[in-house]
Amino acid sequence: MLATPVNWKKCGRCCWKCSNSRHASNNSSGNRRYRPPHQRRPPRTHRRSLPSPAPPQSAQSASSPASSSGTIPGIDPKLAGFYGRVDVFLDYGTGGSGGSRLSLESGGYTGSRVGVKGGRELTPGVQAIYQLEAGYFINNGRIGQSSGGNTRLFGRQAYVGIEGRLGRLTVGRQYSPYFLQLIGYDALENGYGSPTNDGNVPPGPTRYDNALIYATPDLGGLKASALTALGGQTGATRHNAYGLSLDFNRGPLAIGAGYLYDDHTTALDRSARYLFSGASYKLGRVQLMGGLSEIAYRPDIGADSDWRSWFAGTRIEATGSGQLRLVYGEGYSPQAVINNRGRVFSATWIETINQQFKAYLALSRHINYQGSAIAASGTAAYGYYTINPGDNATGIAAGVQYFF
Repeated sequence: MLATPVNWKKCGRCCWKCSNSRHASNNSSGNRRYRPPHQRRPPRTHRRSLPSPAPPQSAQSASSPASSSGTIPGIDPKLAGFYGRVDVFLDYGTGGSGGSRLSLESGGYTGSRVGVKGGRELTPGVQAIYQLEAGYFINNGRIGQSSGGNTRLFGRQAYVGIEGRLGRLTVGRQYSPYFLQLIGYDALENGYGSPTNDGNVPPGPTRYDNALIYATPDLGGLKASALTALGGQTGATRHNAYGLSLDFNRGPLAIGAGYLYDDHTTALDRSARYLFSGASYKLGRVQLMGGLSEIAYRPDIGADSDWRSWFAGTRIEATGSGQLRLVYGEGYSPQAVINNRGRVFSATWIETINQQFKAYLALSRHINYQGSAIAASGTAAYGYYTINPGDNATGIAAGVQYFF
């Protein structure tokens, strides 16, 4: 161990300074420092430091651009962006005369999906756009929207179109504007236990094939969407669908009205007309919302029937990361010989963990009259709890969502 030089004392940190005034005169601050040889830095042999070795592939962060941005390597992200969602939940149903059911399901609050979308500018202010989206069941790996012998690859969405300052025009398999408008005023957004999901408040067909949809730009808070879905039948004008939705948003207030005419598209033996009106208002951390719906079924053979329904709910920002959602809804047919009224009250807590991960807990209670057999189910689940007419049912769901 080297001896400390005479007249030098410890500065209190990591080095030594001289207390001799003659030495201090060479430095007006008196802080001339001395480092013993064992504390001195080795001589620099290179003017530039060598780069650190890259971490192994398995040690790279999950939030790196390659994994978080959804881009495809080697392709401009504006041309093709990859995305997806996983929704898995534990479902428990009880109360029916046939017993209870416990199951692991997919799509409790939103359907699990993968897709790719993008666009390219054609002229200044006008671009071509497209989207291809496939649904799947995370609990069994099956393709969604492909039941009954249907082998759809992109069952959720498959369209191409153009978008500019005059609006947006798309063609292909697309969501019905009526459906999107109705669930937009539903506090549960068509999720587990929602009256717009269980059958009390039918939202009409979710999607249409061969659809042309025009959506206006925002006109001072007013937006409109028009749908035409072509049946493509030789020598017949049936199997077409037409729809129109109007929405007005100004500050905390939003109101909307929608119309849909389905001419033997979803049911080969009847046509149906859908009407809807809804409203929402935001008061600080609380949003109130609800809507009225009426459907007129006109079968080719047999008596006409109607379905009348309504729902009301609220969303409460209870904490910085948690939201409480409550909804009540009911529906019935006035022409029914046996009372088929159904009622539901549901509550859901959604906890946002981060931008990519959410957890939810839902509770629903269904009250059914003699002609009704409605129970809670996931919005895009593979299986669901079944009951007999007149049974009441309670449903509990606990699930998680992962976005990528």
